[in-house]
Amino acid sequence: MTLPPLTPGRGLTSWDLDLPTVVLLAVAVLTYLARGRRRSAKDLTMTGLGVLGLVVVTCSFLGVYDHTLFWVLAVQDVLLLTLVPIPLVMAGTRTWRLSPLAGSVLATGTLTAIYVSGWDQARLQHAWLFAFTHLLLVGVGCLFLGPLLQEHGGSFAARALVGFVDGLLDAIPGLAVLATHGVIAADWYSKHGRSWGPSALTDQQIGGTAMIALSELVGLPALVLLLTRWMRADAVEADRVDAHLDQASEGSQAVGDDEQRPWWEQDAGPLADRARRHGWTDDPPP
Repeated sequence: MTLPPLTPGRGLTSWDLDLPTVVLLAVAVLTYLARGRRRSAKDLTMTGLGVLGLVVVTCSFLGVYDHTLFWVLAVQDVLLLTLVPIPLVMAGTRTWRLSPLAGSVLATGTLTAIYVSGWDQARLQHAWLFAFTHLLLVGVGCLFLGPLLQEHGGSFAARALVGFVDGLLDAIPGLAVLATHGVIAADWYSKHGRSWGPSALTDQQIGGTAMIALSELVGLPALVLLLTRWMRADAVEADRVDAHLDQASEGSQAVGDDEQRPWWEQDAGPLADRARRHGWTDDPPP
């Protein structure tokens, strides 16, 4: 089916049910909820926001035009990898074992591989692979953002550094697309040509540029969340240290009162007994 030109109005009103993705999503959510552990209101809210984000990204105009315009598909991929996973990793108290740096490299490598291999062509031709790629990008995004944003995941300073380094790595997939001289998935776009919009190569260049810009932009919420958790953890640690110092100060004050007394009052012996008998101290006589 040939789609009409994408305009701002159609961008707001174009919606379509991405049935394969919705089915796989429903299976994943039901599996998560059926694991038996009671979910808090926060966990359910964060999970709901993640599911809502996935539905919007795959069923809005991004889902309607993702087989027609390269730049639309590129934007969809970046959002699935970097934005949709944020509320999902905030649900629950899971401990992520993967290092944030390894997760960043995995996310960058996965998105790059989709466009520099024949994967993009294959997923456009097969609906099941297209839906699987959606969930794969969300899963890989969780493997990166989970270790990065978890409450107890090692040094916040080290993770903040990884966040800044990831800002540089995020540009690699877009640069790889821009560096490609031919049209990616050329067979698909030649067979499903359109009479409107930019040429296939220009569309691809727009998509590569959008990937770079959007990756940097949507990475900011994760970085802000990480810095917020860092400040909160520092405040908790400061309160703990203050309480420890107060307790130590009270103990040293009690010890200090004893140390200010003359040695013959502190040490047991004849002089201490004589001082107590003659009333030279506040201690009662023996």
